Amino acid sequence: MSKIKYIFVFILPLLITACQITKSQNNTSIEQQWQIRQQNLKQINTFQVKGSIAYISDKSRNYGRFLIAQQSTDNYQVKLTSPIGSNILTLNAEPNYAQLVDKDGRNYQDTNVENLMKKISNVNIPLNSLHNWLKGFSDNINTDKLDSSGRLLSTVFIQNNNKWTLKIPSYSTYTYQNKKIDLPATIELTHEDEVVRLKISDWILR
Repeated sequence: MSKIKYIFVFILPLLITACQITKSQNNTSIEQQWQIRQQNLKQINTFQVKGSIAYISDKSRNYGRFLIAQQSTDNYQVKLTSPIGSNILTLNAEPNYAQLVDKDGRNYQDTNVENLMKKISNVNIPLNSLHNWLKGFSDNINTDKLDSSGRLLSTVFIQNNNKWTLKIPSYSTYTYQNKKIDLPATIELTHEDEVVRLKISDWILR
C-alpha cells in the first residue's frame, strides 16, 4: 500500500504539470490564430455585403434589408430598404463628410456620419468603426473574447461617446486572395436599450 501511495504522490504532480502545459499550448494556439486573423482582416478594405437588419429599442422596432459597399475604411455607401424592397435611405460616407438621401429624395449633410444617421433616421449605429466590427476585427485585449478557432466572439468598444457590446454568434467561410477566411454571418450590437442585429447573406470581397 505504501508503494502505491508513493507512486500516486510522484505521478500526480506530473499529471497536473502536463495538463497545465497542454492548456497553455492551446491558449497560445488560439492567440496565434487570432493574430493571423487580425492581419488578414486588416487587408480587407474593399467589399460588398448584404443581408437583413433589425433595430430594436424601448421606443421602436424597425426591420429591413441592407447593402453596404465599402471602397476604403472611411469611404462607403449604405442602402437600407424595407422588407418588401422599397427604399428607406441611402447613406454616403467620406472623411469628415456624410450625405443621407431619404425615401422622398430629401438630401442631408453632416461632418459626422453617426450624428447624421441618428438625427434623420433616429437610428443609432456605430458607423465610424463599421470597417472593423462588420468584419469581426478588434484589437482590444482587455475585452476581446475568442472562440476555439481564434475568431472574435464578443468585445466592448466606445464609439461617439457610446459604449457598445459586439457579439458575433456565427461565421461563414469565404475565399479572399486564394485563401479561406471566416467572416461574420450574424452580428449583434448593443448599447443600453438599443440592439442592432445583422444577418448577413453574402460577402463579396475585392
